Amino acid sequence: MDHRTQRLPEIVADKIRNMVIELSLSEGDKMPTETALTTHFNVSRSTIREAVKILEVENIVEIRHGRGTYIAKKTGITKDPLGLSFSNRDMLLPNLLEARKLMEPGIAYIAAQRRTDENIQQMHASIRDMEQAYAKGEDYTGFDYRFHCIIAECTQNDVLNRLLPLICESINEGYMQTSRVKGSYERAIYWHKKIYDAILAQKPLDAQQAVIQHLSQTLIDVEHNLEGAGK
Repeated sequence: MDHRTQRLPEIVADKIRNMVIELSLSEGDKMPTETALTTHFNVSRSTIREAVKILEVENIVEIRHGRGTYIAKKTGITKDPLGLSFSNRDMLLPNLLEARKLMEPGIAYIAAQRRTDENIQQMHASIRDMEQAYAKGEDYTGFDYRFHCIIAECTQNDVLNRLLPLICESINEGYMQTSRVKGSYERAIYWHKKIYDAILAQKPLDAQQAVIQHLSQTLIDVEHNLEGAGK
């Protein structure tokens, strides 16, 4: 098999990515059938299958057996997008929180300027869902994660909207670790409400400061958890 033949699935995968953009396909939309793609790109079925597998690994599409191929959730964001599963585990969470402290306050500043009524409703819902989950003794960390993603969505900036969730996706374990620290939930919900109020009132500086204090407290909780684990 020569070099050109080996690279053909990658070339076709690139063309399919462009097709997704050109057709404005979004999460949950069904992709053209294998037969349609074979005809459109004038390649074999095996090449299309390999190209689709490449896109599946990149979390651009998901294959639902017997139903077809669909645009994936969190399109393009893999389970470990930054490859941090191989990093020093003790320093990973503090380092990621430090990175978020550099990024997220600025994101909150812009969010307060550009948020829509729909964004506000989503933020309010995530706080409510987090409170309800905690009251029932259920895992609330997914709603914690969602709240921070919504802040990025408020910016109406597609790069920021993808960048923050990308980092958050790499630290899902961090939400679990900080939730074990006594009082961490109460502190998190307190700061979420402060951030929400500032973004609702469209006060960029207040939103920025609230995020700084929230992440600073979260870093303290992470450090306490690490200290406890080391005893």
